[in-house]
Amino acid sequence: MAAPAHSRRSSGFTLVEVMVALLIMAILAALAFRGIDALVRAKDSALAATDSTLRLNTGLSQFDYDIAQVVDSKVLPQALMWDGATLRFARRTPDGVQLVVWTVQDRRWQRWASGPTTHMSDLTDAWMRSQQWGAISGNAVTVLKDVDSFNFIVCNPNTIATAGCSWNNAGSTQGIVTSGAAFVPPSGVRITLKLPDGDLVRERELPRWAT
Repeated sequence: MAAPAHSRRSSGFTLVEVMVALLIMAILAALAFRGIDALVRAKDSALAATDSTLRLNTGLSQFDYDIAQVVDSKVLPQALMWDGATLRFARRTPDGVQLVVWTVQDRRWQRWASGPTTHMSDLTDAWMRSQQWGAISGNAVTVLKDVDSFNFIVCNPNTIATAGCSWNNAGSTQGIVTSGAAFVPPSGVRITLKLPDGDLVRERELPRWAT
């Protein structure tokens, strides 16, 4: 008696079954790749955000430290020099006094500092040199990128007792307070950085002025 037809079918997979299996594997591989790619992009984005936050915090900490060490050198035109875009001042260091410049150039918040000196003529030379950004930009440090503007205002100490802190542009007569020939330091400072995600505002109370 002849065996049934189905029993004569050879074991294994047909070409159609193999092709279907390969198609399923290809779809699964594509889905897996997309998942891995999304994880990699999320990781890169998180690392970039973390790096940006660290740079920002480091920069703000450096600014706080600089401004806390401000000294009225008596040889510079003003203890705090603000022209609407660039802030210049002298600060104490263990080795003397140095000029510090904070500014936005090419949408980058940058810091430059001269070498410390004990000679007032060197400090004056550094101030004169800082008037030309091209002369000092090579030694400047980029603190933060993608910054559209930088603003600096001060708290008038004469108003605190009666009306609280009065914030004024540091370049105005209300901001840089003088009493006769003596410089009266502000009680605090505020900086504003205009960033793509919005304004960043930082306030700091100033310690007793160094002389």
